[in-house]
Formats: sequence, structure tokens, C-alpha cells
Amino acid sequence: MDKKWKLKVITSALIFLFALAVAPMSIHAEKKVSLVTVGMFDLTGPYSGLLSLSARGFNDFVEWANNHPGYLPDNVKWVNETYDTGLDIGKAVAAYQMATSKDPIPIITTGGLAAPTILAIKPLAKRKKIPCIDGSSARPIVYPPAWTFSMQACYEGMLAASARFLKDNWRPDTPYKRIRDRYDKNRNPRISVMGWDNAFGRGFDQKETRDYIKSIGVDWVTPEYIPLNPTDTTPQILRLVKAGVDMIYFGMYSESHAFILKDAARVGVRDKFQDMGFWADNLIQLKSYVGELADGAMQLTGYQMDMSEWNPHTKALLEKSGLGENAALSYSGAFAWCDVYGECIRRAVKKVGAENVTGQVIYDVITNLTDYQPMAYNSLVTFSEKRMAGPSSASIYQIQDGKIVKIVKSTYVPDLLPDGKDVVR
Repeated sequence: MDKKWKLKVITSALIFLFALAVAPMSIHAEKKVSLVTVGMFDLTGPYSGLLSLSARGFNDFVEWANNHPGYLPDNVKWVNETYDTGLDIGKAVAAYQMATSKDPIPIITTGGLAAPTILAIKPLAKRKKIPCIDGSSARPIVYPPAWTFSMQACYEGMLAASARFLKDNWRPDTPYKRIRDRYDKNRNPRISVMGWDNAFGRGFDQKETRDYIKSIGVDWVTPEYIPLNPTDTTPQILRLVKAGVDMIYFGMYSESHAFILKDAARVGVRDKFQDMGFWADNLIQLKSYVGELADGAMQLTGYQMDMSEWNPHTKALLEKSGLGENAALSYSGAFAWCDVYGECIRRAVKKVGAENVTGQVIYDVITNLTDYQPMAYNSLVTFSEKRMAGPSSASIYQIQDGKIVKIVKSTYVPDLLPDGKDVVR
């Protein structure tokens, strides 16, 4: 009996010591601080076809970040909440107020990934001191500076960079057929915009843009605008062709871009202009919508549309989603933005500790973010208290014989906001 009793005592002691050793680790594991971000997207309105993919990309990235050792601080759990705006300003404001009234208070939000809803969120973000890090860079969003940051270059600069590309290739030996076919040594090249008739589509035509384009020897043609859901765009396209336009900058998403190309082909003018797509236009989807009509189309963007350019982690995430190539641009944007969120979280935790991270701390961090290279993105991003649009460079892609080819690795995007360094004085 004595030996059995001793064995029980020893066994109990060992169990007790083991429990003491494990308990602190268990307690530590349970004490993760939840840091909340809010993703607002149009999931039921006119942008839903594109933005529903972005929303899924956000959630896939956050799940990966929480489960990938070393990406986040050990004591942080990243929680991303998704809200639908339906591209309705009232609904977006209500969703924002609901999301930012919860505990814990979010540290970052989007504004709906659309100019009208981000504009509605802009004063609220400043009042609540929660940075809105989104995509649209229409002038009223990024100027005057506030708490709305953009992962896209300024709209004016996108158009100016496209004009510069046209000017650089205005020669008889350019490799780009539609520009080569229109080359005339006796005149300047001509550029215009075909945009949606809203704050987004009309955001490219600014005095600073026109002055810059004129200064580099490119002529400006009066823009044309179409409804968000067009039924016939032939009058607009025929007016631009009649005016002798050489390049049309498409201020819209790929569905409308495709619609216009069909109308242009129907009236026999598809080859009368070089089309350049907006930053978030989508050549992948464009060629799936209109096939050979998309051949030759270009896009100036920070997104990496070619998955072979991605790192193994982001590539595996898209492959796991099962969505295929058509989702590549949307996932590139989601990964890039979320990676900036992740970098801000890491820096904020290092600065003040996870339990003290607030929107104000994130603002202090992001306004000191310089030349950060996001995942799945072509552009470096830099923000400051006066610089709300992060990228100052972009790549240019073209559809060539059904394949998407990067034709310009990096091109400068001029800073043409009112106080910008590239404004023609």
C-alpha cells in the first residue's frame, strides 16, 4: 500500500507541474486582441459583378493572414466585417454608422469601392478618426486631404500618363498597330475620354489634365459620357471618331467598355481608335465578353493581371477559390489593399501594443508609409498627411492575339491634383 500511495503522489505531482507549465501558454493563446476592419462593397447593385469578387478576395486574404505564421503579431486576430452598399449612398452611410458603432471599434474601413459612396463616407471618417483606405481617387475624395486614402493613382494622372504613352508612340515604327495606322507626321496625336456620366466617369477631365496634355504636344478632344447601363453608344463613339481621336481613355468598368466595342464594330469603326482602360477596367473580363474585338485594347494599372507575377501565397489563394483567371484583377486589388492594412497593423502594434491600436494610430502609421510594395501589385505606395493617392507609377498591359502582355513595366503617373508637382503653372 505504501508504494502505491507514493506512486499516486508522484503521478499527481507530475500532472500538477505539467498543468502549471501549459496553463500560461493556454492563457496567452486565448488573449489575442481582435482588430476589426470593415469592408463595404456594392454586392447587389451595378458594380456587384466586380466588387463581389473583391469582397471574397478580402475575406480570403484575412483568413490567410490569421493562419500564416509571422504575418501578423502573435497576439493579434484580424477580423474583417463585410457590408453591402448596393451603390446607394443612404445604405452606405447607414452601414458605416452601424459598423463603426460596434465594440471593438474598427481601425480601418473601405468606403464602398465607388466614388459616390466614398464621398459620403469622407466626412464621417474624419469625424470618427477611422482611416478609409479604398480604391477610388476621384478628386473630391483625395483633395482636399482628409482621412480617405486611395490605392489608385489620381484620375488626372492616369489620363496624363496615357497621353504620354500615346505621344511617345506617335511615330511610324511604333509596335502598336492602331496607333501606327493613325500616325500623321503633320499633326499632334489626339486623346479623349469616354466615361460614365457620374462622379467617377467625369473625374478625369480637369483643367490640370488638359493643360498637361497640351504641354506635351497632345491635342484634347471633347469627352463623351454614357449612362451607367447604356443601351446605345453609337452617337458618342461616332462623334469621337469624326473628331479624329487617336486614343480613347475608357473611364468605366469592363462591361461597359465591351458594350462600346460591340457598338463600334457594328458601325465599322472599331479599328479607328486605340482604347486605353481605366485602372480598374479589366482586360481579362473584356476579352471574355467580346473575344477578338478586345484584341489590341490596353490598360494602365497598378494591378497585376498575370498570376505568374504573384508570389506563391497569393497565387495559392486564388487557385483555392476556384474562381479562375477572370477573378485575377479583383483578387490582385483585394490582396494589395489588405496587405497595406496588414503592414499598418504590424507597425501600429509595434508602436503602441495591440490593445492600444485605434484608427488614430493607423492614420499616424499610414501617413508615414513610404514606397511600400503591396502583394500582387505593380505600384509602390506612399502616403502622407497631404498625399492621399498612394501610387505614382503604373504598368501598361495589352491584349495581343488573345493573350494579356505587359508592354510597359513601369511608367510615371503625373501628380496633377491642384497642389501637385506636375501641374503646369
